[in-house]
Amino acid sequence: MDKYDKWFQVLSNHLRNGDRVGLRMNLEGEGKFKDFQGEKEIPALKTFIENARRDHIEDITVREEYAEQHVISEF
Repeated sequence: MDKYDKWFQVLSNHLRNGDRVGLRMNLEGEGKFKDFQGEKEIPALKTFIENARRDHIEDITVREEYAEQHVISEF
């Protein structure tokens, strides 16, 4: 299991619990978070993670629900 699979596993567990998370790839010009909420968003999360894998993105910022300014972790 690589880091992208681990990211997907952890974040999809949050979504299964009904949580909301925001993700952003830390690239120049990438300023917006992509929000995911609930189990129905797991396919979109998978696409996001697969795009990160394809583009060899090493740094993704994760924001918890309703935390517009508070970043909880960076992968």
